[in-house]
Amino acid sequence: MLRHGFKAQSERRSVEIRKRFGLQPDAPLNARQVAAAYGILVWTEADIEGVSHDDLVQLTVIDPESWSAFTMRVGENHLIVVNSSQSSPRQNSVIMHELSHILLGHELTSAGLTAEGHFVPTSYNQDQEDEADWLAGTLLLPRSALLGIRSRGLTDVQAQTKYQVSDQMLKWRLRMTGVDYQLTNARKRSARG
Repeated sequence: MLRHGFKAQSERRSVEIRKRFGLQPDAPLNARQVAAAYGILVWTEADIEGVSHDDLVQLTVIDPESWSAFTMRVGENHLIVVNSSQSSPRQNSVIMHELSHILLGHELTSAGLTAEGHFVPTSYNQDQEDEADWLAGTLLLPRSALLGIRSRGLTDVQAQTKYQVSDQMLKWRLRMTGVDYQLTNARKRSARG
């Protein structure tokens, strides 16, 4: 469960970040640009030195759904590694999710070493995952954007293209914010009144 006030705080943070870029509160955000503005590197698996061709094939062709992205700290800096084989909207979402962990100051709850001695982050706790999910969704599709999508009559596909989000993300945000329910009830009340 999200802590009290977190959803409103996320909406405010969404507006603040858009202001930083000179954008309207409902404008689309590109996760790579936001990461760059915060000095966070975003790489793909191919950017990691020493990854063999066979490993790249395993990660992006044979089993591309086994991972989406992860974050590591390199000294004082953060690095997000994203799966290049996934769709652009999926990459935008997972980068924003990882970026949300960083913006929220989350720390990994566990980490492991590979057989070669390389450090690999493994997880955040569930509360942190829930917070990062919510903030990422809000950054990608703030309430004002959802209301704008519906009031302008955009189809779901048009909205997904404009905001670079998946069908799953759009539907999750609409359901979790209650925007469709709110607008349906408002139309019913105005039809009666």
